[in-house]
Amino acid sequence: MIVISLGGLRRRDYTPIIAVAGSIVVAVTISVWSRRKGLLLFREPSPDHAIAYYHSCAKRAPNWRTLALAAFQSAYAAALYGQFDRAREELASVRWTTLPPMYEGFEVYIHSLLALFEAKDYSKALRLAQEARDLCDASEKFPGVKKSRAALDANVAVCELLVGKNDSEVLGRLDRASKELPGVSAAIPAWALANYQTKLGQEVEAEKSLAIVKRLLPHCTILHDPHM
Repeated sequence: MIVISLGGLRRRDYTPIIAVAGSIVVAVTISVWSRRKGLLLFREPSPDHAIAYYHSCAKRAPNWRTLALAAFQSAYAAALYGQFDRAREELASVRWTTLPPMYEGFEVYIHSLLALFEAKDYSKALRLAQEARDLCDASEKFPGVKKSRAALDANVAVCELLVGKNDSEVLGRLDRASKELPGVSAAIPAWALANYQTKLGQEVEAEKSLAIVKRLLPHCTILHDPHM
């Protein structure tokens, strides 16, 4: 696009530049809209609308990638709302072992959340979180890999904190994740910090962390109680 635009400038033809600028505006608009749409879906009192939206997206271009992503996103939404059986049902709709390792990592990630919030087995949650991160390891040249890795690293840090690893490195990773992760991904790191701060009697800090959770996930009550 740069070469074409420079060529147009030499000919005093500004059409390529206008086209490129228009494409950038459209791409940014779609990205902003998608992010806002995701946030709005999680302001609903149940995961029904989010799950219906993910399935409708997959139906527009049905293939193994879109179907797997829809199942993962739907299971994620169900888990955040405490509908654990529903999360398992969504995962069961896909044969994950036939897919590339990255997609298997998505399934394992959901199981780490189930171990975290349903079973409250933090050691198991940590093992699964680490496995999910390893399975999803990919070059940062691929779109979205950097953000995905940050979310997976944050999940590992959450589990590390809950099993008692509370050094400055883990706390720093969680603090950054609670402020920098996109969409609702920041909620779980913020919840983990609130949990830790509550145990230390740091009520003001815990309230600030919990405010992030309630702002992003106002109806996901499993994350509203830091006393776990």
